[in-house]
Amino acid sequence: LHNVGYPNPDRSHFRSMDIWHTASPASEYWSTGWLGRYLDAQCAGNACHAPVLEIDDTLSLALKGEQRKGLAMQEPKQLRESSRSPYFTDYAAAGAGHAHDDSPVGYLYKTMTETLASAEYVFEKSRAKPSRGAYPDTGLGKHLKTVASLILGDADTSVYYLSHGSFDTHVNQAFQQKRLFTEFNDAVAAFAADLKAQGRWNDVLVVTFSEFGRRVSQNASGGTDHGTANQMFFFGGNLKQKGLLNPLPNLADLDQGDLKFNVDFRQVYATLLERWLG
Repeated sequence: LHNVGYPNPDRSHFRSMDIWHTASPASEYWSTGWLGRYLDAQCAGNACHAPVLEIDDTLSLALKGEQRKGLAMQEPKQLRESSRSPYFTDYAAAGAGHAHDDSPVGYLYKTMTETLASAEYVFEKSRAKPSRGAYPDTGLGKHLKTVASLILGDADTSVYYLSHGSFDTHVNQAFQQKRLFTEFNDAVAAFAADLKAQGRWNDVLVVTFSEFGRRVSQNASGGTDHGTANQMFFFGGNLKQKGLLNPLPNLADLDQGDLKFNVDFRQVYATLLERWLG
């Protein structure tokens, strides 16, 4: 999907990641992410073990809701071992009586209790049917293998969130993009082959976005600077249309050297929420 972007009248790029994470208008600042609000809606009144997982050390804004938040981890076993530390288990036991009150302390104990339970749940699901696929020895390859194991183990997780980069290629762009896209290609190819072999590829949709596009013209350092319109890639066995989903950008019709977007990224999010996540 080419020419994806958002109305941004001041043409600034310093908060573009916030905009992509929250789905806010460019003129507004929001503190919850679009998937965090999905969590708030899906888990209201329900016991959600780990509906949204980020494979990283820190949780992105996209996964932070008003009441619920996703869970960030590097690896299920590491998360479980950390959660079993006496530092956490002793405090959780000591604060058991606060878990149902509305005080800030009660909220903290409730969050800690939920995290401990989620860590155990994710670990058990990762062991139920671990992936035997051959993945490249890269960060993205290892993380996608973890995701595959959780999918094959039937974890109750609807969204897995990963990062790859950086593609902020102001200098020596050709070399950096070749390396990054090769890593991306090889990891996704291994992930697809693994899930196809296990009959699960139709259950998965891989969606990519990046913080901002690049300028059309190369700069003096062999790179490109921050641009406007972007692109999104989709992979999965249940896609109804293959190939390009909308026309390529018109390089003869630019806005002060930048591409013009023709798809608001919030339309894409809305489609994913309604037609994929239900």
